[in-house]
Amino acid sequence: MSHFRILRVDHYDPVIVGKRNRRLYTVYGIIPGLILVAFNLSSIGSMSYGLKYLISVPLIIVGAVLIMIKVRKNNENLKPIGEVEITQSCLKKRIGDSLTEIDFQNVKELTLTKHMPSTRLAESKGQYYSYILKIESIDGEEDTFVVTDRSIDQNHKLSVLDTIKTLKKIVHFSVVINV
Repeated sequence: MSHFRILRVDHYDPVIVGKRNRRLYTVYGIIPGLILVAFNLSSIGSMSYGLKYLISVPLIIVGAVLIMIKVRKNNENLKPIGEVEITQSCLKKRIGDSLTEIDFQNVKELTLTKHMPSTRLAESKGQYYSYILKIESIDGEEDTFVVTDRSIDQNHKLSVLDTIKTLKKIVHFSVVINV
């Protein structure tokens, strides 16, 4: 079907890194509302509108720029270390010189979870830049890795979410999509 890059996360738990970035995005969305509330509450006082705009607009801009710089820095810390190929019968994972082939007959469950939000329109086909792909085998082994949203082949037109949705229709095991 398609190839996706495997990314290295410099943290023992990639879920925590993704939650931290999503919290920053929440703060990014809340800041303008808080400034507007403060702006309206200050109308009780005798401060002129020109002074209110002079104070609030730079605060919104500085806050938004600082948060976007932090989120983009976190996205740039994700470095590609390999690739995963998802086919109709197996999943091939290549990291460095190591090639692991996971046959779908031995898979109990496949889970796709959102990880890091995208900061640029060109990075992602959907809303997210990276996803966490977790494969649970019948014998109890778990393999978890972070993959990019856009495919390496297919001229970056296919997303991992579309691929997993298609795979869900084909395979016999449980496919969970947490998006």
